[in-house]
Amino acid sequence: MSNLVSLIRKDFMLSRNYLLFLFAYLIFMSIMNTGSAPFGLSLLVTMPAMMMLLTTCLQDVRNVNIRFSLSLPVHRRMIVVSKYVSVLPFTLIGVAFTLVMSQVLPQLGYEGLNISWSEMGVSILLVPLIASIYLPLFYWLGPKGSQYVNTVFFMIVIFGTANLGDIINAIPGLKTFILESAALGLEKWLVGGAVYIVFIAASYLISLRLFSTRDL
Repeated sequence: MSNLVSLIRKDFMLSRNYLLFLFAYLIFMSIMNTGSAPFGLSLLVTMPAMMMLLTTCLQDVRNVNIRFSLSLPVHRRMIVVSKYVSVLPFTLIGVAFTLVMSQVLPQLGYEGLNISWSEMGVSILLVPLIASIYLPLFYWLGPKGSQYVNTVFFMIVIFGTANLGDIINAIPGLKTFILESAALGLEKWLVGGAVYIVFIAASYLISLRLFSTRDL
């Protein structure tokens, strides 16, 4: 457990220097999107978490941190687990920033954020889902190829989250599903939750398999 905490702390330290720039960008986006852009809340929740994850993976490659970690008494499984678990505190940072901005913006004379708890929940669940797509690609492509996938995901996160409202509205029925998700029956929630967990577990096993067989 101590190794896991140390690895997560290492990831946070790698990304903390970029938080100031990221928060400045998000404050600007908050001012631009409040009240006018639907699902702007998702931008503030998902973007910090994913940008921090992408930054830590990029820094791991540039600084050869993975090779250094393997020289320590740390199992490869723990390194992979730490990447998946680190998404949780990263997401909490996004949620905290969103709640703070919802209180600060009205004090500055701007229209406040429209906090929708169903949208907040969907946004929180969306982060591990995106990470579960990204991390197997990161471990599959290795140090050289991961730079390309990082670039692609950086663009997806920046432009995708900035236009998330338009994307959701463009997919038939998705906006209605998100807004009415609380009305779904228990059975559908259980089935959806099971599929969600299986997808993340499968992603972890694939990442672990790829990382365990890679010669570093």
